Amino acid sequence: FKNMFIAYRRKQRGENIDFTEAEQLTCMINQSPGSPKLSILSFHGGFHGRTIGALSTTHSKAIHKLDIPAFDWPIANFPKYKYPLENHVAENKAEDKKCLAEVEDLILQYKKKDNPVAGIVIEPIQSEGGDNEASPEFFQELQRIAKKHGAGLLIDEVQTGGGPTGKLWCHEHFNLDTPPDIVTFSKKMQLGGYYHNLDMKPQQMYRV
Repeated sequence: FKNMFIAYRRKQRGENIDFTEAEQLTCMINQSPGSPKLSILSFHGGFHGRTIGALSTTHSKAIHKLDIPAFDWPIANFPKYKYPLENHVAENKAEDKKCLAEVEDLILQYKKKDNPVAGIVIEPIQSEGGDNEASPEFFQELQRIAKKHGAGLLIDEVQTGGGPTGKLWCHEHFNLDTPPDIVTFSKKMQLGGYYHNLDMKPQQMYRV
């Protein structure tokens, strides 16, 4: 999440523009402009961890979240398909369209609330929230919406990375226009980590 926030603010500020004195002072007391109001869009049913920031994007079980303060961040619906897929092509395409329209609407709503969406986090297959899958076309259009609004796209491959879907990374099945901005991994990889594109690389050391 930090990489997406940093990249978003760099684009707002302008490339190779140094931090202002006000930013450096206010970040130390958790105030704007140094600590800006930004959000991450996530999906109902998603699970992205139990740490204080990640919990605001986790929506699988109440027990994970009870009593823990959360950020006011947008939550969209993950597609819920009818099966068998070959018998419900039109309905499932309509479901994709509805969920994607909600994503874009939430991005616009939160921009008006002065809490713009700096990034989108999603699992290729929702695992803890149920065996929920979305089409390659859904993920392709989601990436285009993220790019359109200057938001990063983080694909959480903690459950799906490492080969269980037949490819090393599940998102390789989606034929995205470009690789995701950030990919996270853990569990079967025997360590936890993430990789990202150059746009998500902070200009200064010691930031992540």
